[in-house]
Amino acid sequence: MNRAQPAFPPEQIASVLGQIHCPGSLNEFSAAMAKPWRNVIRHRREIDPVNLPVPSSPIAWYGLGRRPAEDAGSPARSVAYACGDFFIQDAGSLLALAVAGADGDGLRGKVVCDLCAAPGGKASALLEAVSSNDVDSRGFVLANEVIGNRIAPLQLNLARAGSDRFAISSLDPEKLADQLPHAFDLLLVDAPCSGQAMMSRGKQNQSALSTHQISHSASRQQRILEAAVKLVRDGGQLIYSTCTFAEAENEAQIRLLIEQGVATPRPIAGLQEHETDAGCYRCWPHVHQCAGSFAASLTIQHSHHTEARKPKKRKKVIRTPIALTDWYTGTQSESRLHTKNSVILGFSPSAPEWVEQLAIGGPEVAHRAGQTWKPAHAGALRRNASLMPINKIEIHQKACQQFMRGEPIESDAAGWNAIQFHGRPLGWVKANGKIGKNHLPPGARMSGELTT
Repeated sequence: MNRAQPAFPPEQIASVLGQIHCPGSLNEFSAAMAKPWRNVIRHRREIDPVNLPVPSSPIAWYGLGRRPAEDAGSPARSVAYACGDFFIQDAGSLLALAVAGADGDGLRGKVVCDLCAAPGGKASALLEAVSSNDVDSRGFVLANEVIGNRIAPLQLNLARAGSDRFAISSLDPEKLADQLPHAFDLLLVDAPCSGQAMMSRGKQNQSALSTHQISHSASRQQRILEAAVKLVRDGGQLIYSTCTFAEAENEAQIRLLIEQGVATPRPIAGLQEHETDAGCYRCWPHVHQCAGSFAASLTIQHSHHTEARKPKKRKKVIRTPIALTDWYTGTQSESRLHTKNSVILGFSPSAPEWVEQLAIGGPEVAHRAGQTWKPAHAGALRRNASLMPINKIEIHQKACQQFMRGEPIESDAAGWNAIQFHGRPLGWVKANGKIGKNHLPPGARMSGELTT
């Protein structure tokens, strides 16, 4: 006997789904929509899952995803999390990354845009996927976010990836498309939506199921997708995703693009279990133990080619307010240093020519506090970048706990030093030969005992 108690009227759920078949019963689906599912781990590709701070099992649809055991503690209460060994997000959000192939090597060297990027869970995964040890690789991610107060968490999450192959912009999609037509090999639209999958987290209420909210979201999505198509090169890939279940915001949007002749479905091998329509995939709460999500993969085809605006040539000599040679190696090379207000950004030498024109944020190497310039926290977190910290201090477990709490540590070093634990970056101290003064930002500090 089915004991699932619907949290929302099954007839309303059926109306929202339209023609889309719901696996199992609507009662099960409705009950699961109200359940607050536990987040999962998305780890870096060089991290062996055996070494994660909590026991876990694989996520079937994403090779770098792991589901913590039910009785495991919080993986965020660990030094591994502080170091950026892994991110924490809903399992459903990994579906768009699976459709993009971010857990494989197919994005290496690609120029990618995340059009609605904050808070950065997907953008940071794309950044890891495009990065390469080859300094001449063109792999790069533009993370665009229109809402200003969402830029700071996006900046922090991208910094945790430890790469210099990204920039942050804040332009309306239409304006971005005007400036960079056909510029990207792959573009992700994680679209604003009615957010029905977020009801279980208390971030949406039952109004997310209303016809008005769905219609309003669908209209906005169409406008964003029109711009998104213009941004993708001919033959490039467009990924469209939402955290909602309404057919009007999901499969119907994809059918419209196909009918307009600007896109064709791009099926993804290994995701047949999730397929609902040509090139369209879903995670269902009651089937996949997550909040739920939708993702689609399309190949973009342009009937005519629009020439991208030629960017202004980058100056050969880039002046910065301070010399960085005391903090970083490689500052005399062809590094792309760019001063933006009170921050110095250090882009990969192979970054696209348009980066400096659009960037309001990116891989920070220094910032000004009052009249004093200091190395940026993001600079200490670099793992694979053209500029790397010169001086590093490897600390033991006790000192690591102290450092993560924001306390000073003992050190016989002098000057600015990047702190590492087992070779993994944590942040800066400024040492005087006895004590290393802690420069970990308050938002990165962790109180209490941490697992290592």
